[in-house]
Amino acid sequence: MPKNPYQDAAATYRDHAVTTASPAKLVVLIFQRLTLDLERALHALETDQSPHTHLIHAQDLLVALLDALDLDAWEHAPQLANIYLTIHQNLITANIEKNPTLIRDNLDIITELTQAWTQAETQVGD
Repeated sequence: MPKNPYQDAAATYRDHAVTTASPAKLVVLIFQRLTLDLERALHALETDQSPHTHLIHAQDLLVALLDALDLDAWEHAPQLANIYLTIHQNLITANIEKNPTLIRDNLDIITELTQAWTQAETQVGD
């Protein structure tokens, strides 16, 4: 099957957007992908498929956020780290138990964090 040139162009655009993004924008992009992963995990459960791959990817993104978080740069960074760790643990549990309620609850938290980071990124960009 021949490659779709539009898919190649879209992939190139996404790659460029990530490699040229500011650190704040990268955090927003990670949160947007976390949202997508959790939505896909929910859809998988609703259609009797495994959410495992999506939840593992979301957990990996949370680890990346934790690794990038400078605990000394901001007085509330340790609390934010605890939120990330709690979500990470919840996603492990949701994956083991195949628990859509736990995924939804954490998706709500991720949505709020996405909005906060988007607002912060906009203010930094101004």
